[in-house]
Amino acid sequence: MANATSSSIYEKLSIIKNDREVSLEGKTTSFDYYESLLSPNITATMTFLDTGNAIEDLNEGKGRRGTIYNSLPITGGESIKFKISSRLGVLENTLKVNAAINLNQESQRESVALSLVSKEGLENHNIVTSEKHNGNIGVSVKRILKNKFNLRDGDIDVDETSNSYSFTGKNDTPFDLMLYLASVSNAPSPSNPGYFFYQTKEGYKFKSIDKLIVQEPKGKYVYSGAIRASTVETLNDNKIIKFSIDKNQNVVNAMKSGVYESRNIFYNPLTQEVSDRVYRLKNNQLKVSLGRDIDYSPVESNNNYSRIHEHILDVGLNSSGISKSINNDPRDYLPQASMRYNLLMSQVANVMIPCNPNLMAGDVIECNFEKITTSEKELGFLDFNQSGKYLILNLCHHFDPQRSYTALTLVRDSFGIYTNKNKN
Repeated sequence: MANATSSSIYEKLSIIKNDREVSLEGKTTSFDYYESLLSPNITATMTFLDTGNAIEDLNEGKGRRGTIYNSLPITGGESIKFKISSRLGVLENTLKVNAAINLNQESQRESVALSLVSKEGLENHNIVTSEKHNGNIGVSVKRILKNKFNLRDGDIDVDETSNSYSFTGKNDTPFDLMLYLASVSNAPSPSNPGYFFYQTKEGYKFKSIDKLIVQEPKGKYVYSGAIRASTVETLNDNKIIKFSIDKNQNVVNAMKSGVYESRNIFYNPLTQEVSDRVYRLKNNQLKVSLGRDIDYSPVESNNNYSRIHEHILDVGLNSSGISKSINNDPRDYLPQASMRYNLLMSQVANVMIPCNPNLMAGDVIECNFEKITTSEKELGFLDFNQSGKYLILNLCHHFDPQRSYTALTLVRDSFGIYTNKNKN
């Protein structure tokens, strides 16, 4: 292969149903694989072209040969096994067919589109959770995933949580429950609240935002006229092909969400007491960030606040017998978690890079952008404000007969190339 944008090799691509395995390697016209911090399961889409006479119909049309779509037939739930190799790595997995659409049928051929999802992504909608759970949230997450999906320890990566929580499933699906638990989890001190539950090719992850953003970058990519014009192979593998900004701060929306400062009112139904706390980002400075320190508010606060949250404390509701203890006290995490989630999305960028199957949602990459200037170019090309570490929010690996690339949605919470721990 000339470089990582060249077409990739389908070492394995087949559909399996009732012990029948049919190759799709020479028929596939596109394959897109997706991961996201906001999705509890992997998904993919693919299209293939079938000219008929591909497989014998073992059902009503026994003895006749026809297309895979009608003769297998594809009705949902089939397994798609794939192993795709590119210059920088291999993407390998087995997914399930969620939906199949006959896009175009002619006399001699038909085009079929498949929507794919992970095995657990299908099973999740047929499972309810109604059991009671007590103790550390991270332990509960592992227990539920292992019991409901028969997952092994190696398929689950759970960051430690500091808070315990007593809860009973309300006939939710396991994924809905995991997403809720992520929002009420607190990391051990000195970290901040804020977790994501998601799936990558490595398995299921329940990860703290602070742990994610302090990772070492999994790659370094450059966006500049000089690099884009280069024909040097090693440089081409690390270039940013396309780049666009979806969001670069939105101060009004952030103020409406209470990112910079919020008033939080907590009501204790046992004692009838009302506690009132104002949280300010400047006073509750985040310990780690992807760029410079986050200790600012873009407007003068005058000791005021832009959002009011009201909460009823859970006192003894899920305890055995009579208890006055507060169940997972939201005063310890809720306002800070709201700040954390919103700040992480302060900057949102879309980039396209040469295909790198080693990258996953939740990885950190370093992006270096060219400073647009007409003077003092001898000082270097780097834009120190826009460049730096970014967290991968969404990821798509795309493969077709002509090319392969990786499209990323990147987010970060602050500006600058120097993080808190290396800026001196």
